[in-house]
Amino acid sequence: MSSDPPGADYLDAIFAAIRGGAAQLTAMKAWLGSAQRAASSSSWRFQFLAAARAAHRRAGAYLDETEERLRRLGPDGQVPAPLDRLPRNVAAMRADLRAEEQHLHRLETEATARREPSSADARGKRSAS
Repeated sequence: MSSDPPGADYLDAIFAAIRGGAAQLTAMKAWLGSAQRAASSSSWRFQFLAAARAAHRRAGAYLDETEERLRRLGPDGQVPAPLDRLPRNVAAMRADLRAEEQHLHRLETEATARREPSSADARGKRSAS
């Protein structure tokens, strides 16, 4: 990144990063919805979860970039309005991303548990053979 004083291009980059983060967060939610609707034993479910995980990583990277660019604008109290609202908005997006990450983790755990037979089931099947 350049250490030049912020200009129109710099502000455009901030807004582009915010839009990118929002788009990836929306994509993550859509993939999670698809995973939730997929049959528990469906291989599609794992593909949806993998896509959600990838969108989560991209959203986090966009938010990291946004936060870094906002820090370069100056301390919180010195950023002019309406840009002074952006750190709060990005923090809200970050909180939403964390909540969706927990949702993703729960769905991944459920999908993995359903895919792997329990040890008791495995023992029962072996002794019946």
